[in-house]
Amino acid sequence: MAVKELGESHGGIFHAHLLLLDDLSLRNDLVAAVVDKRLNAEHVVHSLAEQYARTMRSVTDPMFRERAADLLDVTDRILHHLLDAERPNLKQLQHPCIIVAHDLSPSDAATLDVDHTLGLVVDSGSVTSHTAILARALEIPAVMGLSLMTTHIENGVDIALDGSVGIVVLHPTKGTRDKFLQGKHLFEEQREALRKAVEAGPCRTRDGVEVPTLANIELPIEVPHSLKANAEGIGLYRTEYLFLNRDSLPTEEEQYQAYLEVARALKPKPVTLRTMDLGGDKFASHVHFARDENPQLGWRAVRFCLARPDIFKVQLRAMLRASTEGNVEIMFPMISGLEELLQVKAVLEEVKEELKREKVAFDPNIRVGSMIEVPSAVALTDALSQECDFFSIGTNDLIQYSLAVDRVNEKIAHLYEPAHPAVLRMIKWTANAARAAGIPCGLCGEMAGDPLYTEVLLGLGVTSLSMSAVGLPAIRAEISRVSLEEARALAREVLKMHTAREIKARLREKFESDGRLAGYATPLHGAKT
Repeated sequence: MAVKELGESHGGIFHAHLLLLDDLSLRNDLVAAVVDKRLNAEHVVHSLAEQYARTMRSVTDPMFRERAADLLDVTDRILHHLLDAERPNLKQLQHPCIIVAHDLSPSDAATLDVDHTLGLVVDSGSVTSHTAILARALEIPAVMGLSLMTTHIENGVDIALDGSVGIVVLHPTKGTRDKFLQGKHLFEEQREALRKAVEAGPCRTRDGVEVPTLANIELPIEVPHSLKANAEGIGLYRTEYLFLNRDSLPTEEEQYQAYLEVARALKPKPVTLRTMDLGGDKFASHVHFARDENPQLGWRAVRFCLARPDIFKVQLRAMLRASTEGNVEIMFPMISGLEELLQVKAVLEEVKEELKREKVAFDPNIRVGSMIEVPSAVALTDALSQECDFFSIGTNDLIQYSLAVDRVNEKIAHLYEPAHPAVLRMIKWTANAARAAGIPCGLCGEMAGDPLYTEVLLGLGVTSLSMSAVGLPAIRAEISRVSLEEARALAREVLKMHTAREIKARLREKFESDGRLAGYATPLHGAKT
């Protein structure tokens, strides 16, 4: 079973929960009620948790309000221990079911029993939250950002969901069930037809331009599916998932073996290892992350790595050792300026010198690149390109930071717009800088897996696309239909537009006029709000 292959190390609880357990006032109130008033311990735990949660929800700070859910989750765990009762275990589900939750962290999603998880219905998050991304990678239908759905669903209720269009139906009738099953079978047939129609090997446009199509992965378990989908390499290996849901940091040897396994499985195809992007919405319980008012703008990614060189160097050693396979690249996330890039490259050089002194083999010519996902990096792409072997545009965060839209906040998910003219212009500027420097410019955000944007992205100058493996057949089919000359004309046209609405309308018009209806435009297991 897939979960077993992930390893038992993916257990544990959230760091935020540990902090709540250490809250002195909460513990004092518990002790006072039990010892002084001689009240039942289970009753006291439940009552105090509800009281604290009500207070936390009344505060205007959204970050503080969100901690109420953490408190109630901790309480649930405590009560199950006090009552000696079993609590739901997502790693070993007893039967096939749809999981309904207020929130699922990426580490929760990484431990799902994929054989028995039929779908996810989640109050929080959005189409680009990391839980949604991992759900797509595991081919689990998911609908995110439903706000209060958990208050309307009880355990055992029949549910029908369609992750491709974001529909959840409670108590479906037989007619509704049949309709959903028919739609599921149709999507599967279309996807299988696409997979068979698209040959393995290099993917080319109609006029013969090669456009590498690669897969994004979180864990080595995803490699076989990526290869089955004809991935031409791994364009983004989110290595931070090796750090989640475990009691200690992964050792150098553990990391080395994980990277080596992927490199060997893909060889000679390239494997791009992104250094850990911890923080934001991904926390390792064994690393102390002080509470940030806005974690997406806080201590994460290379900022964390530069502050903790002891952890960073261990990862770089493992990556360099794995580079002996000859197909490994290293990519740094959240680079905001030239100084930052030079700093992380300096640490990389230090590690190379250490390995040389220890006579440990590595590829001295390993390629190094930067993710472009911060507006300041876009403005400095001319300088950054001189220090990189490649660029990879991370549109998930680039859109978030450019439009000031928290991509995991369901209240403003509708403002998260890939077709925003500012986003398309930044992609164009980045691709222009890469071309001027003679380096490739890929794109690894969720935009890469949506065929609606394929033609315009190629026209803007993107040279490769990396996505969840489930989206590869449709994108490869789309590239084979596209002429690069026509794509550039489409890009010039939309760059003159000033609203996302007219840009999206034009892209849909072009998409449908070429005979492609939205039948395969959204992966079967897409997670949408």
